[in-house]
Amino acid sequence: MSTQLLISVVIVNWNVADSLVRCLNSVFAADYPNLEVIVIDNASQDTSVKLVKTRFPKAKLIINSKNLGFPKAVNQGLAAAKGDYLLVTNPDVKLPENFFNQALSFAKSHPLLGILGPKFLDPDGTPQGSVFPEPSVVNTFREYWLGQTGLTQKYTPQTSVPLPVNAVSGACMFLPKSTITRIGKFTECIFMYYEDLDYCRRVRAASLEVIFHPGITVIHEHGRSTEKSNQEKYRNFVESVIYPFRKLVKNPNQAQSVERFRTESGIWYNGWLKNTLITGTIWTSQKWRAIFHR
Repeated sequence: MSTQLLISVVIVNWNVADSLVRCLNSVFAADYPNLEVIVIDNASQDTSVKLVKTRFPKAKLIINSKNLGFPKAVNQGLAAAKGDYLLVTNPDVKLPENFFNQALSFAKSHPLLGILGPKFLDPDGTPQGSVFPEPSVVNTFREYWLGQTGLTQKYTPQTSVPLPVNAVSGACMFLPKSTITRIGKFTECIFMYYEDLDYCRRVRAASLEVIFHPGITVIHEHGRSTEKSNQEKYRNFVESVIYPFRKLVKNPNQAQSVERFRTESGIWYNGWLKNTLITGTIWTSQKWRAIFHR
């Protein structure tokens, strides 16, 4: 039996069979043998499930009957994981052979580590944005009204040494199991988008560090499972914002409902007004575009 620490790899998949195969190939080709691989499939309509069963029989497969969104699905994987350390990664990420040894070596020497995020590269080696700032009305306006993409690249430190940052991408997060024990699961009322920023905020609030490590790199194919219209992105975002309000209204007499709302929503940390302005900025941009694209 291996004396190496067990690392659990948690992958949430939705209709990206080709990317999933490339991701799993890179995981199983890694030079770290003591891995537990868990794939959560969110009701894919393609060949994802069949390919995992036939080509990767060592992977544990959790099949959902409907798309539960990223947070709920990743929580399923975290609940099933037995590893001392965990890698939460998207299926559109390819790992280098030495990824696990690099990440584990750094994590073991940093007792305050909560989350470790790698440097993301395009398939051609071009650096991507890997670090996120706090959500802001200004950045939302720039992205949705002015079409300024790549803002994360601006906030990614141009450094060769690991640094504490505000937030790293949920597309690839390496973390000790103790982080999950201490912080808890991902906030499930956020269907998709911003759940990684919320979790990083909670990690930092617990006096743990979110570290960006530019010396550890991965290839990221730019979120193929989330390619969709701006309207659908907007609906998911607004659902994430208004869900806790709906829940509170439906259960006005529930004990501790207000505090539960504040804790589960992940909204309060930016302030209700700030999030309302962000939501309004996105909403008005969609309405404006709809008028001029009829």
